[in-house]
Amino acid sequence: MLHQRPVCRAKRSDGVRLALFAFLASLGAWTRGDIVELKDGGVIYGKVLNPQGGLMVQIEAEDGTLIEVDRKLARIRISLERDKKYAQEVLQRSDSIQDHRAVVDKCSNEQMINIANAHRERIVELDPADRATWEALRYYPDEATGKWLRREVVWYRRGKIKGEKGQWYTWQEKALIDFDEKTKLLKRDAEREFDGKLKSFFNGVPRLKAEAEAYLAAVNNPLLLGRIVKLIREGDPAEKQLGWQLIKQLPIQSAAPALISIAMEETDMGLVAQALDMLQSGDQNVQEAALAAFAARLGNPSTRDRAAYCMSPFVDKRYISILINHLLSEQVVRPAGNPGGLNAGVGNGNIGLGGGSTPAQKRLVQHKEVLTTLSGLTGENFGYNTDQWRAWFAQKFAVSNLDLRRDEY
Repeated sequence: MLHQRPVCRAKRSDGVRLALFAFLASLGAWTRGDIVELKDGGVIYGKVLNPQGGLMVQIEAEDGTLIEVDRKLARIRISLERDKKYAQEVLQRSDSIQDHRAVVDKCSNEQMINIANAHRERIVELDPADRATWEALRYYPDEATGKWLRREVVWYRRGKIKGEKGQWYTWQEKALIDFDEKTKLLKRDAEREFDGKLKSFFNGVPRLKAEAEAYLAAVNNPLLLGRIVKLIREGDPAEKQLGWQLIKQLPIQSAAPALISIAMEETDMGLVAQALDMLQSGDQNVQEAALAAFAARLGNPSTRDRAAYCMSPFVDKRYISILINHLLSEQVVRPAGNPGGLNAGVGNGNIGLGGGSTPAQKRLVQHKEVLTTLSGLTGENFGYNTDQWRAWFAQKFAVSNLDLRRDEY
């Protein structure tokens, strides 16, 4: 009859008991030097019988007891000198809170974190009110039940899940992050393919050039917008022409932000005109979005004239009053000179010296493109006389608040 050995199967919930296996008599001689660390912080000492294969890790203790642990929950490591010292230390200690704390201190100093945490778990078993030890184990008090729970459980109950680098997110935040990461990968792959086809189109052999032409003729991926805009703004004439052809193949809603940027920033007015033509070809939503974007740039005097120029093709009288208010701007002019230096003045044969910098002066700046766009919208021209413009606007577009209904009583 074969010699039978007792077998116990370890689960994740048994981590605390298995962690204190060192206190059993099986540790006495320390002849079996393997250590199995569990994912929940538990530690088992003994001889690993199947270190390489099998769904379960089999550990034989000194007394012949066979312990089986799910391999996914275990990590096997070779015994070190510090582990032997730890075993000897444990044999000299009792199962008291004070002795466990002493072992925790020594293990922490030796960077034996998992083993230290195993003893901490034993401490809170003996003294459930030990708040400091609970917190060292990264447990948090549950206000509803009064129990100490792992951080993962607390955050999960709050509707959060763990992401990269230990950060916690709501399900919605995590979904958005995953979507962004997926989009980045898709964009990277699409741009790599686009760059390769573009190279073949301009410099490839006939067969590859034909394939590239077919590919470019079917391009409609909004993720390639950045590459296409780069062709338009930085390419040679042939590349610019191809860029305009490609951007017209994209959905206008996707291309609109780039077209607005080109219209506002490009010095080549030919590119600006083409961008405005494309925006005008869009539906009402695209046109209103473009107008709103241009109008928002009227507030900055440095971009005001360009913004007004871009608004001129879109005949929308809702912006008349806004244009009137932006006909003029005030500019602060600081005369050249040494700030804080002495100023000399000569008059009536006397010389006067004064300290301090030359005071700044203000002057009105007339915005020509704003006036041009305003005149085109209204058919009127009062120059830069804002008072006349406002009086005309009040007379032309005034709304009476007088209730003309008859008294029915």
